[in-house]
Amino acid sequence: MQNHGRSIGLFCAEPFRIFFPVGLLLGMAGVLLWPLFYLGASIAYPSVAHARIMIEGFMASFIFGFLGTAGPRLTSTRPFALPETAAIFTLDLLAAGLHLGGAHRAGDICFLGCLLFFVRTIGIRFYERKDCPPPNFALVAMGLLSGIGGTVLVAYAETAQYSRGYQFGSALLNQCFVLLPILGVAPFFLERLLDLPRPDLPESRAFPPGWFAQAAVAATIGIVIAGSFLLEIFGFGEIGAWTRSAAIVIYLAAKMPFRGRNFLANCLRVGIITTAIGFTVVAFFPGYRVGALHIVFITGFTLIAFAVAIRVVFGHGGRTDLLQKPLLFFIATVVLLFLAMISRFTADLTPGVRILHLLSAAICWLVAAFIWMVKVIPKVATADPED
Repeated sequence: MQNHGRSIGLFCAEPFRIFFPVGLLLGMAGVLLWPLFYLGASIAYPSVAHARIMIEGFMASFIFGFLGTAGPRLTSTRPFALPETAAIFTLDLLAAGLHLGGAHRAGDICFLGCLLFFVRTIGIRFYERKDCPPPNFALVAMGLLSGIGGTVLVAYAETAQYSRGYQFGSALLNQCFVLLPILGVAPFFLERLLDLPRPDLPESRAFPPGWFAQAAVAATIGIVIAGSFLLEIFGFGEIGAWTRSAAIVIYLAAKMPFRGRNFLANCLRVGIITTAIGFTVVAFFPGYRVGALHIVFITGFTLIAFAVAIRVVFGHGGRTDLLQKPLLFFIATVVLLFLAMISRFTADLTPGVRILHLLSAAICWLVAAFIWMVKVIPKVATADPED
């Protein structure tokens, strides 16, 4: 009974242990919709369901798992409690189920409740903080707010998907909600991966000198990126796309640590650079916007999520020794993700065999996810012996 209680406490205190596995399964379900549809299953055209499950299910679960674990540690506050973790997990899973069933407005409303409760939970830790998070995490806050605003807009305009409100909401939810936290976390996480020297500041609730200036710069980048979508929606598509690409590139050039090398850090860099490339391709080839965005989604967001999750799972399981050399399974995962991305991007260039390309992309992604799952997910139940 004591071990059972300790296991529950571990899963609540480190929410990645439940969110990463479920998020991966939701992602696989979201991708599987396309092969099922094209192979004749009796399901509706899955464009909306796929997008919602991949963002509100797959990516959101990785975001909740990472921030729910790292947030209390960065602020030196109490970990998530059972009711908090259970509420976020239940609402997120329910939202994904509603989207799978085609009830998209209900799914969005449910996910909105999930987001609001998560922000409340993480906000309480920030208020109770004994230490300050990195200033770049202002972008994390903006990403969560983008998710809330985007979900409100798409839920409200669900039946008017060509309206400006829906299009802006879709951009905030499907892109800003994931992109901005990645930009905020990536420089900090790379420094940790590479064991780069950081300022040795004493633990303090007070913000250190320069914190607000750095946070303001990060927040400005977030505002510019969000505003670039408004420019597109109001007819300034080229200006908006290039503004967004420039903001991402400038921010990464200024904040990303380029010194130091190790396998996982290099994989994370590839994902971050590919994200910037994907948004630049959107600017260069606006006629192939959907295909170009899958450069961002597949070899950007997915690769980054998988790389970060490996470090989190192995680190919290006391197996950082496994990170000292290239991981063959992750090399295979990365190769398959790039094959999936190429197949999905070229699908729009070859209308005659488009369906074949879509199926190939889905299969490559699913195989990559399966390989990653087999090698990583079993370790989420392993606690660090030193904890």
